[in-house]
Amino acid sequence: MTNPPGTNLDSKARPEEANPRENNGSNSTRMNLVHWRRARSTTLQKGMGSKLLILLWFGLGMLTSSTAYAADNAFFGWYGVSAHGRLGKLSSSLENFSWSVLNQARFSHHAQEKFANTSNRLAEYLLFIQFNYHFNDQLHVGLGYTRDWLDTFNENRAYEEIGWQSEPFEWGRLMTRTRLEQRVHDNAKNRNVGWRVRELVQWSYPLPGLPRVSLVLNDEVMWYLNSSRWRSDGFAENRAFGGFNFRILPDTQLTLGYLNQFVRKETSKQSQLNHALFTNLDFSF
Repeated sequence: MTNPPGTNLDSKARPEEANPRENNGSNSTRMNLVHWRRARSTTLQKGMGSKLLILLWFGLGMLTSSTAYAADNAFFGWYGVSAHGRLGKLSSSLENFSWSVLNQARFSHHAQEKFANTSNRLAEYLLFIQFNYHFNDQLHVGLGYTRDWLDTFNENRAYEEIGWQSEPFEWGRLMTRTRLEQRVHDNAKNRNVGWRVRELVQWSYPLPGLPRVSLVLNDEVMWYLNSSRWRSDGFAENRAFGGFNFRILPDTQLTLGYLNQFVRKETSKQSQLNHALFTNLDFSF
């Protein structure tokens, strides 16, 4: 079984240090110990380098979102509850299949003129349903559906995705997800489909001394493949997230953090920069 990320290098016994008395006066043993220390130092340096690169990438993504275009600022709260599980519990023939459900409410915490300057109102409510096929513990493909209720209209959204996650390493774990969405306006006069691609990269790292807490950083870029009522083709949105994952119970996790959402509309003057408190409570079955 692979060691979890953040495992201490000293957690395994080192043969050359098992019996110090036998090592005294042994040149070969001292040389082995020197090589081990050098290898350990190199491993730690590589791990630290990986962490710094990931943090730099996240910071650049956040900076790009905040400064690339002139944008109005707004404040939101994204509050979700999700659940997921394996279908193999129902039948052995479904061992490689899984399901997931997400309910998410997005509240606006700033006043807007078009809503009579009211704040703390429900701006958007989403329901996600997804089924996955797992080739192994690292690679899956999925099909999903999203129902989105917004301020002035509703949306039906089908999507397909492929996801991959690395094995847990000393420097953490990487995850990527590529999703293709078909967005349909819930209006008979505006049913042209918007094809949107979403590319997500995430890094998680268990905090030393806190086995139930992990640092989570991710960035997601979205762009349209076609021009439709949603917007013209090209780059549309970037979401950068930084926060923590808390394992409350063996089958229950809480994610809490800050989400920076940059939305580019047709012109830079219409672009929007949203600052959101993100929370999600997840149950595993």
